[in-house]
Amino acid sequence: MKHKEHHYANAKAVIAILILAIAFVVFYKFVTNATYLYQDPNALQNYVIFAIVGGGFLVGLLYLTSQTSHKAPAKTKTTKSKKKKK
Repeated sequence: MKHKEHHYANAKAVIAILILAIAFVVFYKFVTNATYLYQDPNALQNYVIFAIVGGGFLVGLLYLTSQTSHKAPAKTKTTKSKKKKK
């Protein structure tokens, strides 16, 4: 089975798009609930902490996916079994 580099590049791009989508959803949730978060300082503090921790995990995932490198698998040597002569 041949490994094609564009499959890995496509997978990395899909992961990057998903990470950006998650970050956009976190930002959108903040914008829609801004009045509630400003009224309750404890909720704002929890939201900011979770957003920072979640963003750190997303950045770490993006870093790990960008660092992967795949090489073509090594060819295995096939040895022919020698038949013994009688």
